[in-house]
Amino acid sequence: MWLYLTTGFYSVVNNVPCQEDELLVRARSKVDLDNLQVILKTKYQFDGEVLDTPKADYAYRMIVPRQTFASFISSAVNNLVYDNFKNSKCWEAMYKWQQDLNRGKQDSYHRQKQFQ
Repeated sequence: MWLYLTTGFYSVVNNVPCQEDELLVRARSKVDLDNLQVILKTKYQFDGEVLDTPKADYAYRMIVPRQTFASFISSAVNNLVYDNFKNSKCWEAMYKWQQDLNRGKQDSYHRQKQFQ
């Protein structure tokens, strides 16, 4: 599951080395997982360790009890007050990606026209 929150961008899975009642929360930015670590420690008394995995697709990971993460997500939904997500770094990153995709489609279209 991908989550775009004001605290960061997270990829959440139940994968090795997790137990059934744990989730592996992954991030490309250490700052994003550090933000999550502080929230989980402060609000849920969970002192998770951020693992540095530079050769993996997501460079930073943290194993979190499933129920703790569910409480965090529930709180994020219940406390949602912004009327527009556009001011977040996640929105900017995804918008740039969309522009790059659209630019790639246009380039592909022009290349196809050259060969017709």
